[in-house]
Amino acid sequence: MRIAVFVENRNGVSLASEIMRASGAEAHSFHLVTADRDGHVAEWIEEEAKARFDALAVRNLFVVDEALSDAEFLEALGHRMRTFVEQQHIDRLVYFNDQSQRGRRVAGALGRTLPLILVQDGHLDFHFKKTGTGLRDQNWYYGSSNPTAVCVWGPATAHHLMFRTADANPPVHITGALGHSDDPLLLRAARSTTHRHAKESGAPLRIVVLDQPLSNQNKLSRSDHREQLTQLCADLAEFGEVEIKPHPSTLRVHLDWLRTLPDVTVLDEKALLDAEALDGYDLAVTFFSTTYLQTLRAGTPLILFSPPPLNIVFPTINHPLLRNVGTVGELVDVVADLQRSGKFAANVHGEPVEHFISFHDDVPEQVLHIVETAAVPAEPPAPRWAATEDAHNSLPRAARALHAVQRRMERPRSLAVLGLGFSYVTGVAIPVLTYTQALLAQSPVDVRYFDLGAYTRAEDIMADLEAVEVVLVNSLAPFWRSPLANELVLALQDTGKTVALYAHETEYVMNFEGEQHALRHQEMLALLPKLKVLCVSTAQADMFRQHGVTDPVVVYNTVPQDTHRARARRTPGERPRIVMVGSMQDRKGLDLFSRVAELASTQGLPWRFAWIGHKTWRIGPSTLLSDRVEWMGALSRDRVREELAASDVFFLSSVDDPMPLSVVEAVQQRLRTVTYHRVGSREVLEGVPGYRSFAEYTPEAALEALRGVLDEEVSEAEYQDVEDLFDIPAFTTRMTAALGLPGPGENVQPAVHGAAEEGEGAGAGPTSFSAVLARRGSFLAEDFARHFKAGKHDDALRVGTEILRRRQPVDVIIGMAEIRARRGQIREACQLLSAAAIAGGDRGRVWTEVARVADLLGARGRSIRQLARKEAVRIQLGKRSARLLKPE
Repeated sequence: MRIAVFVENRNGVSLASEIMRASGAEAHSFHLVTADRDGHVAEWIEEEAKARFDALAVRNLFVVDEALSDAEFLEALGHRMRTFVEQQHIDRLVYFNDQSQRGRRVAGALGRTLPLILVQDGHLDFHFKKTGTGLRDQNWYYGSSNPTAVCVWGPATAHHLMFRTADANPPVHITGALGHSDDPLLLRAARSTTHRHAKESGAPLRIVVLDQPLSNQNKLSRSDHREQLTQLCADLAEFGEVEIKPHPSTLRVHLDWLRTLPDVTVLDEKALLDAEALDGYDLAVTFFSTTYLQTLRAGTPLILFSPPPLNIVFPTINHPLLRNVGTVGELVDVVADLQRSGKFAANVHGEPVEHFISFHDDVPEQVLHIVETAAVPAEPPAPRWAATEDAHNSLPRAARALHAVQRRMERPRSLAVLGLGFSYVTGVAIPVLTYTQALLAQSPVDVRYFDLGAYTRAEDIMADLEAVEVVLVNSLAPFWRSPLANELVLALQDTGKTVALYAHETEYVMNFEGEQHALRHQEMLALLPKLKVLCVSTAQADMFRQHGVTDPVVVYNTVPQDTHRARARRTPGERPRIVMVGSMQDRKGLDLFSRVAELASTQGLPWRFAWIGHKTWRIGPSTLLSDRVEWMGALSRDRVREELAASDVFFLSSVDDPMPLSVVEAVQQRLRTVTYHRVGSREVLEGVPGYRSFAEYTPEAALEALRGVLDEEVSEAEYQDVEDLFDIPAFTTRMTAALGLPGPGENVQPAVHGAAEEGEGAGAGPTSFSAVLARRGSFLAEDFARHFKAGKHDDALRVGTEILRRRQPVDVIIGMAEIRARRGQIREACQLLSAAAIAGGDRGRVWTEVARVADLLGARGRSIRQLARKEAVRIQLGKRSARLLKPE
């Protein structure tokens, strides 16, 4: 098969080389073709091709400096591409951008005459502050040239292509990103929950600004672009050394202007800043760019800056190395925090990286398979111009009746997931992370994540959730650890939103947390019967029925489609290896696991024991940590999979676990499994050859179960049946049905958005879902003073508002006033009380505290005390009257 690859830049050559290294690619002949009359682009492409290929030349359809106008060039491009395809007998064409001027022309010239496979070459998932005619970026239209197939990075792009318009129906395939999705370093970085600290506090930072040709691409005017860069570089210079890396396509006039900026080093625009080069910087700044994948690899914090004049916005990604800001002032505050504390103030909300890029080992093979099997789509039938009523009446009566019901049903199109952190480190977030990625790829539902730990007031999160229709609370933990959860859920229900709880907790955890947080636990128990509760096992559902939940729904759970899932050996070795995966805590059975290892040793059994998981503080003083066990600590998911494949038995020693994900992973790898009788896995594995449970929670009973399972063959058919129960598509279908969301194939269209001047549109997420600032309170006053002194009053008001929004300042002011009063500093105390009287907070409580402190001021405080008491009584009576007058 003769495959042509149309490349427009160096990255296209790199992607072509990735496809050509796929297994089976040697059976085809590849032809690189480009179109450049100026010579610069062709020169770069030829340099890249020489570096990557031994004998593969690049065919330029034009002669350098060929005398053609822009219009003549594009017109000639279509004709020459058709001639090239005919002369070279090309069977397929791969291209990477169908919205560039050249890409559109190629797609238009070859459409419906040749299979055209569009392969995503960079991050394309952007939001827009305003949408409408002429306002959307070309990335919004990606894939609209009727290609034969579109290979995209992840579910977010697939979601956009399939549901951006009512009639969108492109042949989308989620293959992952060439050169990225099969990189284990990037996978580890994407799932990381930590980042390196910067230099010691106060040390100068090394900052790189990754400029983009925004004015060339008509995304910003030249004056706006230069104004933002000038202000940005001037403010960043205060914190250390600033370097600017221009984009390779930057025009000479802009390069010359960059070199006029004071206190800035301009790097060579042709230089490549890969992960190794970026590792030398303390901070990177850009507007919107695929560079974020390189900064993640390097472990370098990245600020994504969307200045007010820029319409395009990079999506908010929840990662400790990424931060979105909207003004230079906000950006400077983040940089100041980094220099003062050594910690990066990352996004506290947002979607996981894997919403935008899926990870697979075989991305080139998947893309090549789509290229090989693609066929020219059949010509669609001519449209029918009959009236809608005529077309509707031509349907059978049963279909018309169904459509009449469907038109009356308003299906939800938005889902917010609430929790306390969403990472792959602990199992509680893994099923919902996996579910939302699958949901995005097949449903018009818009998905957002919110961390309750970032909020101090329920009204703030209510404002962020205003446009959401369905709210899913992931785990019971927020009800115990957040002071807002119980109040928030009641408020959400009062506004008519659907609120569901996806529970992962056991009776053991319920009892433990009930003792630790008694009041919140009682409030939660009163709230549970009002919620739709989704459970991971029937035993857990029975537990919730005892707490008043009338109809809990068992949806089970799932695990990600990990790239490394080698099968365990069918026959145990001479020294069987027994492994446990889970955090080191008493509930996970540390003591039992250790005593089984000791008992096996005393009986002369040649068994090896290993435990994978980080150590926690929940280990009692009498818990045995045996030397017979190899304590391996926390490992990456890939390493865990490898260790499971190298073991013979998975021994889950937990005393209480509703449906452990580690058992699902063990089943996927065909590992013999042993659990306690009360663990939820027993309800789906009982009677399956290769699984044993023990009814008595003793070392002797567990040892006998291990003996029995080692002598047993794993049943492939029954293990596969259990695996299918927890498969991602099956779990996604159950969750979607339980939440009442539209699933694949359902005739539900995206909501119609308003006109451009209304400022909202498809994917206008940052406007509706703003991230709460996670800033250290001790730095806020300093930031306020800096902005005020510099005359940046808008930024000063922003920081001042953030101070007043927090509950702590009023308490601090009152406390300081009391200290001053007790020291006899009457004037200072009065000033602080005046500040407390006009600050935010519970007004009744504030006036009561003002009256208490005023009592310490003697004669000077008498009038203040009288006024404060009157105000406190007035507010209290007002609240009582409001409750009495409130309609039922």
